[in-house]
This record gives sequence, structure tokens and C-alpha cells, in this order.
Amino acid sequence: MASWSEFERAAPDFASAGRRLLVGEDGVAIGFVASVGASGRPHVAPVCPIFAGDDLYISAGTQTPKVRDFRAGGEFCLHAFLGENDEEFQVAGSTREVLGPSERSAVHEAIPFPAFEVDDPIFRLVIERALWVYWERAGRPGTKAIRKRWQAGPGAA
Repeated sequence: MASWSEFERAAPDFASAGRRLLVGEDGVAIGFVASVGASGRPHVAPVCPIFAGDDLYISAGTQTPKVRDFRAGGEFCLHAFLGENDEEFQVAGSTREVLGPSERSAVHEAIPFPAFEVDDPIFRLVIERALWVYWERAGRPGTKAIRKRWQAGPGAA
């Protein structure tokens, strides 16, 4: 499992594509997170991931299904909006709830808009694997998907 910065060092091309596809021109990151709760039912929700320090975070309202899911099992898959020519990026792994006041404060300082409440739960995303897909010859005969996968090694955090 890896932090975002460890992922960047281990797979700079993946991380660069991921940040480019997650973060819009306005500096706000947007994607969709999938999670599974104790009931075994999957949920998909739009989120605004937060890049702060060495890590990637999600903050959400206390009563949302994703908070219940993260607290129950913590597994996630975060998918960026599709890029040009249907380029896609996703990271998956587990979440860790952030309870320490200094880390929570750093995350709040990194949020580029005032949509979250100070008491909302915050979760650090611990990355286990990533997928990056782009297309050669997009929209022409011979279009071919290039799928690249990355997995955290045993030495990652």
C-alpha cells in the first residue's frame, strides 16, 4: 500500500496522468468513488478528492453511505472523469480515517472551496493499485486500448 507521493515516485507517468485527469482547470479534483458497505451492496458517488501534503483524501458528510462503507471496511475505487479520447484513470485500495487535529487541519487548508464542514469525516486513501487506459489511433480503424496497471510493492507504506 502506498501514499500518493509514494505512488508518484514509483510510477510518475501514472500519477501524472491521474492528477491531470482528476484535477480540473479550476484546480478542483472531481471523480467517482465506489465502496461496499457491511451489507455487501456497492455504492458509487461523486467526490472531490483532496491532494494535501503527501496524500490523497476524501471528506464526506457523516450520514453518507460512503462514510458508513469506509468505516465498515474501508475499501475504495476512485475513478476520474474520462479524458480526451476516453482516457481513463483509477486508483483503488483502502481508507484510513483521519482523527488527528494537525492532519485534519492540513487537509482543510488544502480544500480549494468552502464546501466541507470542519467536523466532516476525512479519510486518507491508501493506494494498492492503479489502472491507466488510453487509446492508440482513437476514432480510426485499428483503435487499440493501451492498459497499464500498477500495484504497490511490499516496501510501500
